[in-house]
Amino acid sequence: MAQSSIEWTEMTWNPTTGCSKISAGCKFCYAEIMSKRLQAMGIEKYKDGFEITEHPDQLNIPYKWKTSKIVFVNSMSDLFHSKISLSFIKKAFAVMNDNSQHVFQILTKRAERLYEIHKELNWTENIWMGVSVENEKTNKSKS
Repeated sequence: MAQSSIEWTEMTWNPTTGCSKISAGCKFCYAEIMSKRLQAMGIEKYKDGFEITEHPDQLNIPYKWKTSKIVFVNSMSDLFHSKISLSFIKKAFAVMNDNSQHVFQILTKRAERLYEIHKELNWTENIWMGVSVENEKTNKSKS
């Protein structure tokens, strides 16, 4: 969790890290570059570099914030990546459901997985979902 310089959010919360490229829009991935820097700095959370990693110890962080926040979920990953287990996604959603004082912003490039599992998730009003769409050709996700 860190304060963010992203103009449309206040905080970032990364219960998962890592990803894999699925489209041309991934070519200059900020998260991949940043994870290499964090790994080189010896930050434990990034010891595996940009490999998909679930961080159960990060799930309790939103409970600790004393004031309401606008939170970008997974600036360093994609919550709907196929290598992130449905059970872990449900745990992250439970945290967001429990913390209705915060607004959680989630972005994904994996619209197909989102659609596949969306009915298994509890969508409360404080969860804002967005999908990055490039075009039909490049938006066919593979993982």
